[in-house]
Amino acid sequence: MNNGSFESLVYTTDQCIGCNKCVNACPAMGACMSVEGQTNEDRTIHVNAEYCVSCGACIDACKHGARKFTDDTDKFFEDLKKGEKISLLIAPAFLANYPKEYGSVLGGLKKLGVNRIISISFGADITTWGYLNYIQKYNFVGGISQPCPAVVRYIENYTPELIPKLFPVQSPLMCGAIYCRKVLGLKDKLAFISPCIAKKLEIEDPNNAGLVQYNVTFEHLMDYVKANKISGPDASDEIEYGLGSIYPTPGGLKENVYWFLGDDVAVRQIEGEKRMYEWLQKNKKHIKDNQTPFVFIDALNCENGCICGTAVDSKMSETDDALYNLIRIKEKSKKNKRGDAWSRPDSPAKRLANLNKQFKKLNLEDYL
Repeated sequence: MNNGSFESLVYTTDQCIGCNKCVNACPAMGACMSVEGQTNEDRTIHVNAEYCVSCGACIDACKHGARKFTDDTDKFFEDLKKGEKISLLIAPAFLANYPKEYGSVLGGLKKLGVNRIISISFGADITTWGYLNYIQKYNFVGGISQPCPAVVRYIENYTPELIPKLFPVQSPLMCGAIYCRKVLGLKDKLAFISPCIAKKLEIEDPNNAGLVQYNVTFEHLMDYVKANKISGPDASDEIEYGLGSIYPTPGGLKENVYWFLGDDVAVRQIEGEKRMYEWLQKNKKHIKDNQTPFVFIDALNCENGCICGTAVDSKMSETDDALYNLIRIKEKSKKNKRGDAWSRPDSPAKRLANLNKQFKKLNLEDYL
C-alpha cells in the first residue's frame, strides 16, 4: 500500500531511511519527494504519481527494499475465480525468461479458465508493418518509437515539444489487442503478461479506450504461480509470428527495420534509465526540427531491453540466459523458403512485399 498522499505504480515502503539514493537515480524531476516525519531523522522519500514515469531506476538504486510496485496480478486471479472470461496477451520476453515453465504456466492458467493465448510477438509484427507503411504513406522520418510507455510518459511530462515526433503507430501490445478486437472478434477481458511496470500507464491511458484490462507482471505472476502451485498440461500461444519476437532486445525494432529495408537506413538505437533520458534532453532540438539523419529513433527505458524489464525478477538479469533463449527464438522465427516475410533467402524488398501481402486486409488507420 502506498504511504502518504502520493499514489503511484512505484511506491515507498516502511523500509525507507531517507538516504536519497532514489533521488540521485531518478530521471524525472519531482517524482521523488522528501516527506517530513516527527524529526528530521524520520524524513523519507515518497513517489509523486504526477511526475513518476515508472522507469524503475529507484527500485534498482534502493538497497533497503524500500521501493516496490503495483500491478493487476491479484485482481486478475480474483476475476478468474469469479468466472470472468479473460484471454492472455503474452509479452515475447516471457518465453525468453521462462522457457522451461512457459508451457506449464500457460496450461495452469488455462485450467483456471483463461480462454485464448496470443503472443505479442505477433502484435510486434503488426507494429513493424505499421511503422514501415506510415513512413511510406506520410514521409514521417526521424520519429521516436513508442513501444515503451516509460519513454512516452517522460516525453509527455518533460519534453512535450517532442510529442509530435512520437510515431502514432500503436505499441505491439495495443496492436495485438486491436487485432484481437477487430479481426478475431474477441469480447473477453485482456490480460497482458508483462515485463514492465509502466505498461499499466499505457493500459489506463484514455487514448487506448480500455482495450486491455490487466497488467500482470512476470515477477508478481511467478510469485503467485509458485505460492499457489499453478501448473497444467503444456499450452502455447496460438498465432504464428516472425521477428516481432526480438522486440524485447535492445535494438529489436531496429533489426526488424533492417530486415525489411536493408541496413543502409540510419536508425538511432538508445536505451538506459538515465542515459536515454539525458540523450533526449540534449538532442530534443535536433529531433524536433527534423535535423537528424535517422529514419526513426528506437528508444527503450531498460538498458538491456524488455527481457530485463522493470517487472522482471532482478536475478534473471544476472546472466545472459534470457538473451540466449531469445536468439534461439529469433532463428526459429526465420524461414528458409522464399515468398515469406521472414524468408532468409529473399531480399529485404521482397520480404516487405510479403509482409504487406500478409497484412493486406488490415487497415493502417485502425492501428494508429
